[in-house]
Amino acid sequence: MSLILKPDGIIIWYDYWVSKPTNPDVKGVGKKEIKELFPNCKFEFHRITLAPPIARLLVPVSWILCELLEKLRIFNTHYLAVIKKYR
Repeated sequence: MSLILKPDGIIIWYDYWVSKPTNPDVKGVGKKEIKELFPNCKFEFHRITLAPPIARLLVPVSWILCELLEKLRIFNTHYLAVIKKYR
């Protein structure tokens, strides 16, 4: 980690946290696995991105409904993580 990141630098991680049952090529990466990849770091995780199949169905009907569902986070499929080195 010290070779790739400045002392005050950060890594931004954006990826699925859930696997897609209908597509074996889409495999989620959980918090534990991300933390194992970057030992001795601090993490800030946010679940974002309304599940694309839900968004595709609802956007033509109500953009506002999609925004509200995304804020609930129960149908969000991705992590946005901020990774920082411990000082």
